[in-house]
Amino acid sequence: MADLSKYLPLSQRRVGDESGANSNWRAYLVSTLTATADLLAELSDEQWETPSLCAGWRVRDVAGHVVWRVGSSNRQLVSTAARAYLGHFINPNRAIDVLSRAAAEALPAELVAQIRQIAADKAAGRGRHGITELTEAVVHGLDLAHPLGVKLPVAPPVSGAVALRQSLIAPTEIKAILRARTLVATDANWRVGRGPELAGTAEAHLLFLFGRPGGSFARPL
Repeated sequence: MADLSKYLPLSQRRVGDESGANSNWRAYLVSTLTATADLLAELSDEQWETPSLCAGWRVRDVAGHVVWRVGSSNRQLVSTAARAYLGHFINPNRAIDVLSRAAAEALPAELVAQIRQIAADKAAGRGRHGITELTEAVVHGLDLAHPLGVKLPVAPPVSGAVALRQSLIAPTEIKAILRARTLVATDANWRVGRGPELAGTAEAHLLFLFGRPGGSFARPL
């Protein structure tokens, strides 16, 4: 199984310091965003309104979130989130919801074009392209692809790195399961956790780790 720790800004680096990982993930972030745009470009009007795996969001809303979250600069993220949050909501997640839905109001063709432009910007080295952005692109790509019955191509090093990162910051209940079981991705050559093995696809394990329906533990053990 692959040693995934070498890909991540974890362990021996200072918390929050991703300087050593950014160059590793740029190409993978570009390919994930491009695959998402290609997938969205083929959807019918009805499919854009399909409920995604992200509770309360349609496929359209997830696409809007990708545009806002991955495409915005640090300054834009802070300023737009602050304006939406301050004086309006107690829970900052409501601000994220409002901003994502606002971005999602663009026409489908415009959303696809925006995601392609974000991919082009990342390929040119503009903006953030670390493990955090890669995680956003992968997880939300699955959020919109899975309910449509479409496969989002995710390279094994990418799914493994995203899985490992999430295993370290996951909610307590998920960490508890990972202390008792080892998730083995049979199609991606990685594993996370301890204890008896639970074999499954990388996608199923990622869905579990991020609390999405249809994950590894949706079926009997």
